[in-house]
This record gives sequence, structure tokens and C-alpha cells, in this order.
Amino acid sequence: MYDFEGSVVASTGEAPVQLIWNEVSATNQRELALEIGRWHVRTRRVALRDGVHVIAIASRGPETLEQIGELLLDTSERLLGAVHGIQYGATQRDRRDNEQLIAALHDGILPAREHRFWSRLAQFRFPTYASVRAVELAPLDEPSASEAHIAQLVSRARSDDLPLLVMLRRVDMDAPATVAALVPASHASEQWLAAVSRQFLTGSSAPSPSLSAVPECVREAETALGIARQWAAAAEAPQDLGPVLIDRIDLSTWLLSHVDPRQLRERIDRTLAPLGSQQLRDTLTTYLAAGQNVAGTAEALFLHPNTVRYRIGRVEEAIGEPLASPFSLSNLILALYPEIIGRRAELGEGRTPGSLAP
Repeated sequence: MYDFEGSVVASTGEAPVQLIWNEVSATNQRELALEIGRWHVRTRRVALRDGVHVIAIASRGPETLEQIGELLLDTSERLLGAVHGIQYGATQRDRRDNEQLIAALHDGILPAREHRFWSRLAQFRFPTYASVRAVELAPLDEPSASEAHIAQLVSRARSDDLPLLVMLRRVDMDAPATVAALVPASHASEQWLAAVSRQFLTGSSAPSPSLSAVPECVREAETALGIARQWAAAAEAPQDLGPVLIDRIDLSTWLLSHVDPRQLRERIDRTLAPLGSQQLRDTLTTYLAAGQNVAGTAEALFLHPNTVRYRIGRVEEAIGEPLASPFSLSNLILALYPEIIGRRAELGEGRTPGSLAP
């Protein structure tokens, strides 16, 4: 039996499986009867929920296929459909239980009832009384998350053998959907977060050993996702940023994430107004992202190092202070922080603060 890509799902005997598939893939016919060398072959396409499968039977004697070929194909098709139906039903039931459990934890539970929920989590292979992380994810390729994204994340978690609770979530009716997840706080989950951040903006709470604290963890994960959105908006390659873990962000990121966005925007505009030129701003951003390295800045911007020095001199003239001043430098870093993070990822200058290397 082949899947829709031609990989052998199951087989028995020594028939020429690759030659059979070559014949099957060359046509869209539901059934084939053909000869390959000394082998007599019959095939049938079977459409299931997860795609098309092909059942093939082969014999070196044509009379065997004439006598029982049709019966074997019919029986195999029925068995395949029955097994798939059972698996699909079990999967749907697990999904409903999964969503109900994470929704209940998001709504909040009393500390006195935690032991009941730990036993339910154990059914999904979560280690009992071990710390968990709340996670919020937003797809990079679409404005809103969908069931297809859920399936993608679940598939990745299964391949990594990672326990996972997951559901679609909207903060309000007009907001795009995100994916809410709960994972054990472990090295395996960190690897999973790093991997899925190639396709999703990813924010994670700090680890928590208390299930009654999950609503607070969700708020932390939302804050972390908001930080990821800000950094991604200023980055040419947001898939390189990695996940944002709220317990690992630096002080600057933490401070900026707890300020009113409108007031912060006004302060940033006021701080950067003296620069005037976008050229100076881009040069300064790259200079700071490159660790104030003139040669690295020049290479990134395809400029001569003297041109970089000249522009940095103009920046210092505009702000009225040298960049060696810790006060002027800290103000500029805070004002340009998301842009510096994005440029830092492009330059490959180490991992993003608060994230994991993908």
C-alpha cells in the first residue's frame, strides 16, 4: 500500500514496488491491471480523509489475480476505511478533550482542584506536577490562525514526542485568531518552540508549577507574542528571530513591553526627531546592531568605513552628545530597540534576547 507521495505504507513479499508505483503515478485511473516483467499487477486508488492511498496486489501467476484479485482489493479497501475511521474518530475525540481541558485551564481553576486537572493532563502524557509553559502563536504566512495551523503544530509535536494541549483562540470577535498551547517546561519543548518559530511568531510564559496560575501565564504569553510582533515588524527575516520567552527577555525588552504604546511612540518620535534623515537612522540602527563595530556596519551597508564614521559623527552632532555617553546611548537604543533586534537577526549577531536559537 502506498500513500499519495508514493511512500510504501505497508507491504509483504518481494514484488517490484518502485516499478509498480512508477506505473501508478503515470496515470489517474482508479484501477489498473498491468504486467511488469513476470509480475501480474492490479491496483486501486482509495480516497481517505488524509489523502489518497493506493492498494496494489501482485502475483507471478495471472490465474491467482483472476480468481481472488477483485475480492482482495474490495476487502483491503473496506479494512483500510474501517481502520482509518476508527483512528479518525479517536483523533477527533482527543481533539475535543484537548480543547476542553486547555479552555478550562485558561478560564482558571481553584488551587484545591489542581489534583483533578493533573490527572487529566496525565492522559495527554504531561508529567504530573511538573512546570508548564503557556504559549501563544501567530502564523507568519497568514493574518489569522486556522485549523490547518493546529494540525501542523500537532504533527510536529507528535514527531518530537512532545505532550501538547492546543486550541484556536480570539481575544475578541474582531481580532485575528491565534493558537494557544500548553507544553511541559522542558528541553524538548524549548526545541519544539525553536522549530515552530520558523513558521509562527511565538511567545511563551515563564514556567509555572501551578495549574491555577495558567491565566496569568496566558497573559505573559500574550505579552511575549506582542514583543515578537514588534520585532518581526522591523525585521526582514522574522523567521530568524526565534521564540520570545518572557522569563528570558532582557531589561530593555521588559520595560518597553510594560509601557503604554501610544505614549511610548510619542517619546520615541521625540527622541529620534533630531536625526531627521532616514539614512542616518538606518546607519545608526545597523551600527548599534553590529555592536558599534564600524567595519561590521560598513560591510552590512556596503559602505566605506570612513562613510560610516562620517554618518555617526553627524548623528552625534544632531543629538548634541557623543555616543560614548551612556545616557544618550541608552535613549537611542530604547528608541530603536525593535529595529535593532530585527537588524541583529539579519546580521547573525547572536541569538535574539529572550529567545532560543532556531
